[in-house]
Amino acid sequence: NPDLGPLLAFKLSLSRHTPPALSSWDPAADPCASWRGVSCRGGRVARLVLVGLRLDGPIHHLAGLPRLALLSLNNNSFSSPLHRLDLSLSPWRSHLKHLHLSHNRFSGPFPVSFLRLRRLRRLDLAGNLISGTIPPEIGLLLRRLLTLRLEENELDGAIPVSVGSIPGLTDLNVSHNRLVGEIPRQLSSFPPSSFAANPGLCGGSLLRRCLKNWTASCDRTPPPMVNGRKIRKWVAAIAGAMSATIAAAAAVAMVALLCLKRRAKNREVEVAEKGRKEGEEAEEAEEGGRMELFEGCGRFALEDLMRGSAEMLGRGAVGSTYRVVMEGGQAAEVEAVVVKRVRRRVKEKSGKEEEELLGEIGGWRHPNVVSLRAYHYSSTGEELLLVYDYLPSGSLSNLLHAGNRGPGRIPLEWTSRLQLALGAAKGLAYLHGTSNSKLSHQHLTSSNVLVDGEGNACISDFGLLELVSPSPPSSSFSSGSHAAVAETRQRSDVYSFGIILLEILTGRPAVVHGEEDLAKWVQTVVREEWTSEVFDIELTRGKGAEDEMFALLQVALLCVAQEPKDRPRMAVVYKMIEDIRERGNRRSRGSLSPSLHDHSYESSSPCLSEDTPTFTSC
Repeated sequence: NPDLGPLLAFKLSLSRHTPPALSSWDPAADPCASWRGVSCRGGRVARLVLVGLRLDGPIHHLAGLPRLALLSLNNNSFSSPLHRLDLSLSPWRSHLKHLHLSHNRFSGPFPVSFLRLRRLRRLDLAGNLISGTIPPEIGLLLRRLLTLRLEENELDGAIPVSVGSIPGLTDLNVSHNRLVGEIPRQLSSFPPSSFAANPGLCGGSLLRRCLKNWTASCDRTPPPMVNGRKIRKWVAAIAGAMSATIAAAAAVAMVALLCLKRRAKNREVEVAEKGRKEGEEAEEAEEGGRMELFEGCGRFALEDLMRGSAEMLGRGAVGSTYRVVMEGGQAAEVEAVVVKRVRRRVKEKSGKEEEELLGEIGGWRHPNVVSLRAYHYSSTGEELLLVYDYLPSGSLSNLLHAGNRGPGRIPLEWTSRLQLALGAAKGLAYLHGTSNSKLSHQHLTSSNVLVDGEGNACISDFGLLELVSPSPPSSSFSSGSHAAVAETRQRSDVYSFGIILLEILTGRPAVVHGEEDLAKWVQTVVREEWTSEVFDIELTRGKGAEDEMFALLQVALLCVAQEPKDRPRMAVVYKMIEDIRERGNRRSRGSLSPSLHDHSYESSSPCLSEDTPTFTSC
């Protein structure tokens, strides 16, 4: 086979020269017949799929495959600089249509040589270390792109206007970078999640509007919090500078023109009076409480909240929740936010502990987490207002259980349910990881899994019970005991997430009056081998969908294991659900063939491995 040379050169260049994953790559055998991940057309290699095999090394040898149409190296450990990949003479230019290199450690600037791949339809570089700017001509040269995934890199600068001119672009994601400036108008149809976690971006579908004096000064670091005491100092400094300037001007005027003496004195009196009034107003504002803002590019004041129209949404474990619509004031336009009113009978934590916790919560930015934008302390310290983004589609609980489940109801289809499960798992895994395993939700239900306008699940209220629960004395526990308590609480979150998965699968609420809880009911049905009776009658039962339902049911049962130590971590749960969805996507595209099968997918029942968070054959 003429493609044998580039493939063997690639294998020999890997960090482990004979990786077990490529043991089937025998030089004596035909690559098209038995080599793992290789698919051929007309005797030439057309597809190479080596996903999640922990491979590491250069990839330039693969540029010598002349008929390669699809290359997928996702979820490996490749770390070479992509911009050094020379494709000026590569046969890829004639055939390559799909290039998937996500979740590796590729570094360096955006590979300009990729702009030579004029037939490219899908480009996925997400989850790497690519830096610098996106080439401004990308949309003019890659006109056939359908997918452009650049999220979770280190890109900066503006989004090129040319991206908006790509006629067939339907899948765009540049979130979690350091991009700045206004989103091109042609990209306004893409959801906010496509641009999330770029604090310097504005416009488009983001709630953050571009101001006239917009500057690209926002970065990943949350901006300094503003409080009344600092404002008072600034006002005093400005007033002092103004007074000094006016006094100097008055002295010069007295020497030059004695006739202006009276006017200068009057002006000085006016300024002094104005400074006195501003100082009094600053005192009154400080006595009324303190407003801390986390969102660096869109500002509003306490007065905007107080003047806005409010609607009570309900009461929860930490207090009452309101929807507030702000108009005018410092708010750039009409904007809806959610305000949680937390009342505390006693001060459960020290001020420093509480501010550190709120500062940590306010720094979380993820497309599957509801962002805390600001908080306000009352002057007495007995009341705390928490301001969140407002998500218009309500909660997962409402989507699953609200209204009559009889004729006339529009059911929540399976693909949407699986997407919501995946998003919620991704958000909770992020929160467990970003808090360094110290924090947990402690009250996770389908009611605080919210849904944004694009149908993405977002975790809300994470860490809030820490605000109202007493802190044990530091001498009560050793550091090991603290870690054990945190671990147990996070495993409790996993159990609660398992209940949410069962709600998604069965359509039943977590607890029904007069009946046993949902987990026990499902375990009983499965034990008595009536498993198909578990699933919601509203779900259509195609063969592929039913396989995915059974696989997700197995994940849910792992999560609700009786012993906390037997439950997987959320990162593992997320990976398993992602595997289920990817299998379904390949099946729907008709590309799941024996040559691409991985042994990890041979069984529909997952066995858990903490070290390898995928399905393994039982």
